Amino acid sequence: MDWLKGMNSVTQYIENNLTHPIQYESLSRIVGCSVYEFSRIFSFMAGMSVSEYIRRRRLSQAVFDIQIGNDKIIDIALKYCYESPTAFARAFKELHGTTPLSARKMGVPLKTYPPITFVLTIKGVNEMNFRIEKKDSFKIMGLSGYENGECKTGDSLTTLWREFMDNYNFRLWNSGGTDNYYTAPFWQVAAYDFQSDGGQTKVIIGAEYKGKRPDGMTVQTVPAATWAVFTISSPTGIDYVPAAYTRIVTEWLPSSQYERDESVPSLEVFPGGDANSPEYQWEIWMPVKNK
Repeated sequence: MDWLKGMNSVTQYIENNLTHPIQYESLSRIVGCSVYEFSRIFSFMAGMSVSEYIRRRRLSQAVFDIQIGNDKIIDIALKYCYESPTAFARAFKELHGTTPLSARKMGVPLKTYPPITFVLTIKGVNEMNFRIEKKDSFKIMGLSGYENGECKTGDSLTTLWREFMDNYNFRLWNSGGTDNYYTAPFWQVAAYDFQSDGGQTKVIIGAEYKGKRPDGMTVQTVPAATWAVFTISSPTGIDYVPAAYTRIVTEWLPSSQYERDESVPSLEVFPGGDANSPEYQWEIWMPVKNK
């Protein structure tokens, strides 16, 4: 996949569909990766989330419809996929600093956000530590839910992590108590895109299933696959994870003999230790297949 061409095809697709619902699955399919990976790569490269970019482009175009045309505000709101004129007016004022009705007047200052064009420079200066592994099908036991792709504080992904760490982490780690679900070393894992539903990413956070399951947890099967396993030396979180994925798909994949296997979810593996430390090491397991 030519990622520069693919990302520019994404922005062109968005332009062609500003007046239609846009599914993240359609965008990620253009560049051949999962919804989760695409969302983080786009945010890292564009400096804003996919949803924010789409919102800015729709409201930029709505300005011209308001000033040039004679359509009612409610019709313009529906045209750009807003469910009500109230929601449209609120978003419009947040971006432009004025109401849609005021925007019809001459001399009112407004904003426009032109379409993004991606220009990618691949330097390859910093090393990337990886290994190729083949792994039979296995199961992950954990908390399951949907993540909206934006990775904002307070979203379902953050909630899942917090619930897992508060309620299950110690029990799973316990090697001698009555629970005895797991023994160290503990393989704490997050798996993304088991399936997607309306632009949301299916995620499970937990550990590899060993035959016992605490109440409240689900079990998901990861298919047999070949994995490119990348060791990342950095803290985790929204300031570091998108950068790691971006390097993998824009630098490593194009120069390798592999491509992303879209039929298998990606994994993030977190061992024990201080995840906020610059020396912390964690892994991204990217499912791949021969080109």
